Amino acid sequence: MIDKETLKQEFGGILLGVAAFFYIGSLLFYHPDDTAVVSRLQWFEMIGSAATSVAKELHNPFGILGARLSSLLVEWFLGYMSVIPGIAMVYWSWCVGRVKSLKPPLFFTLYAVLITLVAGTMSGLTSFRDADLYAGTVGRMLATFLSTLLGTTGAWILLLALAVGLSLALWRMLGTRIAGLASGVVDAATAGWSMAGKLGGLMRRVVSRMAGERNPDPGLAEASPARPRKPIVAADPVRPEPEFEPEPESLADETAQEHADDPEITIREAVREKEADLDERRLKVKTKDRGSYRFPSVDLLKRTREEDELIDESLLEESKSRLLEKLRIYKVEVVRISATVGPRVTLFELELAPDVKVSKVTSLENDLAMAMAARGIRMIAPIPGKNAVGVEIPHGKPRTVWMRSVLQVEKFKNSRLALPVVLGRTIANEVYIDDLASMPHLLIAGATGAGKSVGINVIISSLLYSCSPDKVRFVLIDPKRVELFHYQHLKNHFLVTFEGLEEQIITEPAKAVYALRSVVKEMEQRYARLEVAGVRNIADFNRKLPQEALPYLVVVVDELADLMMTAGKEVEEPITRLAQLARAVGIHLIVATQRPSVDIITGVIKANFPARIAFQVASRVDSRTILDSSGADQLLGNGDMLYQPANQPKPERIQCPYISSSEVEAITSFIGSQEGLKTAYELPRPDMNEKNAAGMAIRGGKVSGGGRDPMFEEAANLVVMHQQGSVSLLQRRLKLGFSRAARVMDQLEENGIVGSAEGSKPREVLVQNLDSLELLLRNLDG
Repeated sequence: MIDKETLKQEFGGILLGVAAFFYIGSLLFYHPDDTAVVSRLQWFEMIGSAATSVAKELHNPFGILGARLSSLLVEWFLGYMSVIPGIAMVYWSWCVGRVKSLKPPLFFTLYAVLITLVAGTMSGLTSFRDADLYAGTVGRMLATFLSTLLGTTGAWILLLALAVGLSLALWRMLGTRIAGLASGVVDAATAGWSMAGKLGGLMRRVVSRMAGERNPDPGLAEASPARPRKPIVAADPVRPEPEFEPEPESLADETAQEHADDPEITIREAVREKEADLDERRLKVKTKDRGSYRFPSVDLLKRTREEDELIDESLLEESKSRLLEKLRIYKVEVVRISATVGPRVTLFELELAPDVKVSKVTSLENDLAMAMAARGIRMIAPIPGKNAVGVEIPHGKPRTVWMRSVLQVEKFKNSRLALPVVLGRTIANEVYIDDLASMPHLLIAGATGAGKSVGINVIISSLLYSCSPDKVRFVLIDPKRVELFHYQHLKNHFLVTFEGLEEQIITEPAKAVYALRSVVKEMEQRYARLEVAGVRNIADFNRKLPQEALPYLVVVVDELADLMMTAGKEVEEPITRLAQLARAVGIHLIVATQRPSVDIITGVIKANFPARIAFQVASRVDSRTILDSSGADQLLGNGDMLYQPANQPKPERIQCPYISSSEVEAITSFIGSQEGLKTAYELPRPDMNEKNAAGMAIRGGKVSGGGRDPMFEEAANLVVMHQQGSVSLLQRRLKLGFSRAARVMDQLEENGIVGSAEGSKPREVLVQNLDSLELLLRNLDG
């Protein structure tokens, strides 16, 4: 089916081309005598007998309009140099007709106008006979002005510098396109010349054959039997050279014929998202406790310069030639090829011949990577829903996707999803938005520096821009202590509180287990409320009882590996229960890890996380662990990711947007500066059975170790001896890890040996000497 928009643009390109041909032709056929002839005719007399008689006297083949146009531009404007803007019109017609970007013709038009002025002024500085025809009135005026102001030499230097500078600027902007266009013209001319030579040779053979058939001289027929007398020539010692010269030409013709047989590449147009101002929506809303809350403005995100989205066609053509040449070596025939240029990679879609097996292409992945000299290629065999094989190849001009650009689209502004999350841009440049409520849980894995923490910031920021505190609350668990500390500003708006814990952003493994069990308890209580209300999920409950509406809970765990190493089954059990049951009551997990190994992402955890994101990983084994398929080991890092939705068979390649720490700080500070909610959302105290109580106990409303650490007494002696209560002292002297040393310090505080923490300062030691300590320890044991 023909695209109407494409048809309109091609028709517009043809009209522009016709106008350019008329413009250039009119100027080139300018004749001085036509001015006097045309001047006899008024503008309103263009039709009639007078116009007919005038047209017969004109030398310009483009009629009265062409003669008037050429007289105006050549005599009164910039002379024959006025032809140069006509070349810009030709370029415009080419770009409009081929549905290309319009930025290059804009640059070229500006260059053409300026270089026309420079060339006309140069012609005005000369004194040869027809200089006026090349300079025009405007060129002579500018030349007179510059020569008076700077002198003739100074004017020439200035104009030459301007010409060189403008040409270099044009080459820098459009050099590859000009080179590609020039090579295309040269190839076309070479092919035409070769074809003309072949046609000429064919015509000569046909003519000679016809002449031989029509020759009436019988002597030629009698002389023909005398041809076999070649031994006389053979006796000649000088042997004729074998004719090897035509062979290179024939080889070149064969090579050219092979490339001519290559399918023409089709460049798929990128998706152009409809932009929208996010600040035009209703920013100020009322909360449930009758307070006011204002959504953060998009101006808190950095406004970045729009990057050039021009497609380098010559580079695409070169990549296509390399790809097809390598496939041709292995007898893989490609019928059709198309390319989609994304932010960082180009997707080539190859439609194979019917007799080619897909497995034959997939086995060539490493060979194709070497042929393309690429950092890593990824194959999609086949592309879901298409009769084609996909090859993703990194291109030389990567573009950064900014957070502001993916939020300022109509799709996000008018989204009706419960928890809309922006993940980035696809290869087709489409903004990819998914609903966290329908995922319903997300597993994120990737090597250090691949973009996991930025990805988590993007997800949380998306929710902050789309949801109010009445709609969503966060449970943040950050064992690394430094990744989520920006969100401390949200404590009075979006962060939940725990009964029995002072912290709202959990950093210690023991408290993380307690927080996860609190979420499990909240899940059980919500199910009880749904059962009483007679509904199946949180959306129905909120519609039925809007006064008792429950917020969604998003649990973010930034480093699962650390929790699994320190707590193991105590962490896996609540995460598994939440992943299996929490969807209906609006509790959703986002779990990230930089170690996607089977001992961290166990089979039980992976089975309950259908939606997964894989950033760049170190090996194919890690890729299979997170995605059940390879491909993540071929990613490029810096936000390049594969997203496996729950409802699709194969992952989607997406470029995650970039949001800086300063932008996150600006968003959270803006929210934190507003008046906090009057009632905090508190999670209940979890049920602690005997098994859990052996490793964890609740004392005085605080979480602490159930039994004292084996190093407790030695640590107490060390602290009292040095009169310094710091975790680093325990780490150095007792060779403990940070988490264990911190737990021992908490036990010392609970037993009255050291005081409470005072920021980065050492704790105050409450026991003055070792004798007092021995008495205290004896009382504790008693």
